[in-house]
Amino acid sequence: MDFGFVGASYTTRSIYQDDQECINFYPEIDPTKQPGERGIVALYPTPGLVTEITFPIPAEIRGQRALSGLQYAIAVCGNRVYRIDQALSYTQVGTLTTSTGPVSITDNVMTVQGLTAYIVDGVNRYYYVVATNTFVTLPPSDGAWQGADVCDTVDNYIIYNKPGTQLWSSTDLGSPLSTQAWYGAKDGSPDNLVALIVDHRQVYLLGEVTTEVWVDVGTQIPGLLTFPFQRVSGTSSQNGIGARFSLVRYAETFMFLSRDTLGTATIGMMMGYEYKRVSTHAVENSLIGVNVENARAWSMQQEGHEFYVITFPDIDLTWVYDLATQQWFKWLWWDSPNAVYQRHRGQNCIAFANKNLVGDYENGKIYAIDFDAYTDAGNPIRRLRRAPHITTDLQRQYFEEFQIQFQPGVGLTTGVGVNPQAMLRWSNDGGSTWSNEHWVGIGQQGVYTNRAIWRRLGWARDRIFEVAVTDPVKAVIVSANLKASPGDN
Repeated sequence: MDFGFVGASYTTRSIYQDDQECINFYPEIDPTKQPGERGIVALYPTPGLVTEITFPIPAEIRGQRALSGLQYAIAVCGNRVYRIDQALSYTQVGTLTTSTGPVSITDNVMTVQGLTAYIVDGVNRYYYVVATNTFVTLPPSDGAWQGADVCDTVDNYIIYNKPGTQLWSSTDLGSPLSTQAWYGAKDGSPDNLVALIVDHRQVYLLGEVTTEVWVDVGTQIPGLLTFPFQRVSGTSSQNGIGARFSLVRYAETFMFLSRDTLGTATIGMMMGYEYKRVSTHAVENSLIGVNVENARAWSMQQEGHEFYVITFPDIDLTWVYDLATQQWFKWLWWDSPNAVYQRHRGQNCIAFANKNLVGDYENGKIYAIDFDAYTDAGNPIRRLRRAPHITTDLQRQYFEEFQIQFQPGVGLTTGVGVNPQAMLRWSNDGGSTWSNEHWVGIGQQGVYTNRAIWRRLGWARDRIFEVAVTDPVKAVIVSANLKASPGDN
C-alpha cells in the first residue's frame, strides 16, 4: 500500500497527532499523472552549494544586489563593499562605518551619475557610482536625517526610512542626494515604520502592526517642490511586520513574517492590499517563544520552483515555502562532527551571472546554488524524510516489507558514494523512541534495477518510519510501498 510516505514537513504541538519531517528534500508534483499512479509526488534533493567567491575577511555577507543591466553586482562583507563582475571577479570599492548586521541595497540610473548603487546600514547612507568608481558616505547634512535601515527605488526616486520612527524620505529626482530634505510619515496608525518595499510602483510601508500604501502623485503645489508621495485611501492593512529583513519580493508580490495586535509569527504575502497567510500551524508551532525579529529571508526561482527561504538564527532553523506545491520543507546544514542540523549557510541571494548566489552568514563566502551538486561546498548533506503515523484504530499490525523506489544507478565512480546507502529506523510509540538503524543500498552506478527493500519489520499499533541519506548522490524518492497485515487483537 501507498501510505503517504512522500510529503512535506508537518510537526504539530503533539507528535502523536503528526510528526512529519522533510529535511533537504523538496516535493515535486507530476501534473500528468492520474490519482493512484506511482510517483504523483516525488521528493527531490535540495541543491548543494559550490563556492564561487571567498573574500579576504571571514565575515558575514551582509547584503547583495545585482545592479540594473546585470553587468555588475554589489556585495557587502563585514565593513567592505565589493563590486563583482560577470566573471565573478571582485574589487573593493568602498568601506562602511559598520561591520555587522544586515544592509539594504538598491540602485538607480541617475540623471548625472548614471548607474548608482545605494546602501544603508542603519547608521549611514552611502552611494557608489559605477562609471567613475566613486564611493561616497553621505554627510549628516544630506536630507532630513542621516541613517536608514531599508531602501528601495520607485519612479527615479530612492526612498528610505528614519530608524525608530514613522518617517520616510526620498532622494531628489534622479539623484543620490536628498537636498530637498522632504519626508512623509506613516501616521495612519501610531506604530513605527519598520520596513518598506515598492510593488507595482506603489510604496508599501510596513509598520510594527499595520501597513499602509503610498503612491507618487508628483508636485501638488505649482511652483513649489513638495514631498511627491501621498497615502492611497482605503489601503490600510491590520498586519505589520515582525522581522524587518524577512521582507522579500516573491512571485508577483512580496512575502514577510507578520505581526499584528493579536500576536506574531505568521508568514504570508500581500495579495493586493490584503494579507494572505501561507504558513502552516506546524511552521508557526516551531516559532512559539522564539525571538523572530532577527529572521532573514531571501527568494529564488529555479526549474519552475519559486522558493521563499527564511532563517531563524536563534533556533538554527531554515524553513522554505515552495510556490509550485504550496508546501513547506526544511533546508538545513549538517554539522557532521556534532551530528546535528543547523540553519542553512545562505542569508541573502541574488540572480547574477546565470547563477543564484547566496552569501554565507559568517565566513566571507558566496556560493552558487547548484541542483547538480550534492554537498554543501564539500560538507555532507543529510537528507531525511519522516513519514506520517501508520495506525488502524491502534490495532496490531505486522510489517512484512517496506520498499522505497529511489532513482537507481546513481552511485559515484570513486570515493564516498560509490555504494550509496539509505538508513531506515522506526518508532513504535508515536515518535517518542526509535529503533536501531538499518541500512540498504540505493544502487551503485549503472545498477538500474536495484530496489531498496527492508523486510521483517516487526509489529506495532502506531508506527512511524524515518529514512535518511547522506551520500553525495542524486537521491530522488519516487514512491514508497508497504506490505502489512493485521494481527490478532
